[in-house]
Amino acid sequence: MDLEFLLRLQELRNSSPAFVQTLFSFLGSEAAMAVAMVIPCLLYWCYDKRAGRYALLSFGFSSMFNQIVKNTFCVYRPWIRDTRIVPDSVAIKGANGYSFPSGHAQSTASVMAGLGWYYRKLVWPPVVAILFTLLVAFSRNFLGVHAPQDVLVGVVEGCVFAYVCWKLMEWAEQSEERAFVVLLVGTVLTVVSLVYLTIKPYPVEYVNGEVLVDPKEMLVSCYKSAGALTGILAGLFVEGAYIRFETGNVGVAESAARLLMGALMALVVHKLAGALFMELFGDTVGELFKYALTFFVVSAGAPFFFRPLGNRFFAGSHAKS
Repeated sequence: MDLEFLLRLQELRNSSPAFVQTLFSFLGSEAAMAVAMVIPCLLYWCYDKRAGRYALLSFGFSSMFNQIVKNTFCVYRPWIRDTRIVPDSVAIKGANGYSFPSGHAQSTASVMAGLGWYYRKLVWPPVVAILFTLLVAFSRNFLGVHAPQDVLVGVVEGCVFAYVCWKLMEWAEQSEERAFVVLLVGTVLTVVSLVYLTIKPYPVEYVNGEVLVDPKEMLVSCYKSAGALTGILAGLFVEGAYIRFETGNVGVAESAARLLMGALMALVVHKLAGALFMELFGDTVGELFKYALTFFVVSAGAPFFFRPLGNRFFAGSHAKS
């Protein structure tokens, strides 16, 4: 029944105007995921540190859990299950690995739906968040790279972790000791999860001499998520205990400078340090360190420079205002 639904959507996609196909190709692409990740960084660095911290936590925990579920059930993609399904030629390039649950749906829901909940007393943020989440989720069906249950569980997964992380953040904010407990327990659970994902058996099936899903590639994705969560947890703890930068009364000029500085720092670390880690430790463990350091820079490294930046270059404008 799920595959029949995808076949009907495939007929609709093939007969849709070009602009409709372009829209859903964007919503289901890595570019849309990049937009969803820029928003927490923009909030965290420039406008509302607490909201950004919350979105980063929700993304980190839900992504790690998604990898556990995905690599436990090992469900093949729709076109593997039924050769009549022909996914979008662009979307299929980023649709490697197992299908259930959808990582795009989970990531979008954990960040956007979470921020919709955070700003629930306002009108437009929840509306935009819900609409964007649903469109991204549906786009994965429309493009033929996920079954309906994949995106449904992905959205539920993201929303559940958005709520759990909201409660977790409220609890951790009460004291530095509680924040350290979150760091410690989160790291231990991540390590245990990696051990499980590394030693568990995976199905290895071949078609025309090629493996359908390479377990080694799946492990790389697991280690990426583990690195991201570890970097977020460590960075948020260090920032809260030692850095404590502010986002109140930050002007447009300083916000632009912070965004540019943070993005450049994260990009340089991701590319240069990432290449070094890959060379030293190989693809799997290298990705772990690469993503851990990148998200540590996002959550603590860049904010370390924000206070001196503000004091040095924007003190005069603040004083005038």
